Amino acid sequence: MDTNTRYVITVTGPVGSRNEQVARALAERLHVDQVYSCHTLFPDKQTLSQMQEMSVEEIGNILDRYRYTAEYLVVHGENILSLKSMRTLSALKIYVEADDIEITSSVLQQADFSDTKETLSAQVKKILKTQSDTIEQETVSSRRFADIIISADETPEEAVLSIGRYITRTDPRTRAETLNEKERKERIDQMLRQYRNPAGQTRKAKIKRALWRFVIKATLAFKRILDILISLVALILLSPLLIAVALIIKLTDGGNVFYVQTRIGKQGKPFPFPKFRSMVVDADKLKDNLLDQAERKGDVTFKMKKDPRVTPIGRFIRRFSIDELPQIWCVLIGDMSIVGPRPPVPREVALYTQEDRRRLEVTPGLTGIWQVSGRSDIGFKQQVELDVLYIESHGFLLDLKLILKTIPAVLSGKGAY
Repeated sequence: MDTNTRYVITVTGPVGSRNEQVARALAERLHVDQVYSCHTLFPDKQTLSQMQEMSVEEIGNILDRYRYTAEYLVVHGENILSLKSMRTLSALKIYVEADDIEITSSVLQQADFSDTKETLSAQVKKILKTQSDTIEQETVSSRRFADIIISADETPEEAVLSIGRYITRTDPRTRAETLNEKERKERIDQMLRQYRNPAGQTRKAKIKRALWRFVIKATLAFKRILDILISLVALILLSPLLIAVALIIKLTDGGNVFYVQTRIGKQGKPFPFPKFRSMVVDADKLKDNLLDQAERKGDVTFKMKKDPRVTPIGRFIRRFSIDELPQIWCVLIGDMSIVGPRPPVPREVALYTQEDRRRLEVTPGLTGIWQVSGRSDIGFKQQVELDVLYIESHGFLLDLKLILKTIPAVLSGKGAY
């Protein structure tokens, strides 16, 4: 087997989707119709340790089956340069870096959250801790063997411009002769055009950004449609319960049925936040005298397990989150969503750090990661961390899992006070 007859390009890195993007961009520039993932070439080898058992000859014979269909064979896979056999067979080794958000999102998308014995936050922490060591070890072993490293902030289209020229210079079959004066001038003019009109301003880049904005807007629109449908159905089905609770509160002390606060929503916009009143009348006036009895002194949020202001019926509806049901109306009119960070009061926002303000980047919700992971038992800093994690990795499937996990969290009453 003569490796000089084969020009194998290996594209690897910690995030599979980013590896594939670079591989496809490079294949397009080299006029190659198809790229291959390791899972396609070696369907019976699902892990790097299983591929480690294959010899150079075995892998080379498999690559030879595809070599004759194109001038170049572009292969991508996560951290496959840690395999000595792939390094030996690769004429060009490319390592694609990814930022922490992309790595975290990739890990969470592939994770299994089916363990009902642990809270979602505990599962997330365990997955990230387990995977981070593995990713770091494989990254180190892959990155140091690369011929070219693509940084995390470099787009595939930008990267392949120089990689294509590198291949032309290093491929012994297509190595260009010394450029004449005319060709040199054309090359300089081309470089100047690229310099004056960087890839970010090219027509393809503009189309890509437009498509990306469309995908984001479509995703948000789909989430909004679901919010409207779910909240409308919930209000209809829960109307007997809502009427019953309202009557009981009214008959208990004759006070207002609803307690309406001002909460802060997306981008700092205030909105009315209704709850069934679970405390005595004028409870806000008594709050300042109780601040030194808070469960977590110095925390941004005020939480007290045995709050003397809570009425008997209020304690019951709080335990099972019945007092929160009027907020379904906020979801219907668009001030809130089913899933998202809980909306804070203005006093809390005034104490926010710059990092804490990331919670205000999305529409607040009825439930979220920390609400199903302990509710008021979780400190404010950990709430922020979990909310930011949701903002960076949320999607339809994660929202669905959080909604399903909300049901047992509400029924258990854990952390509700």
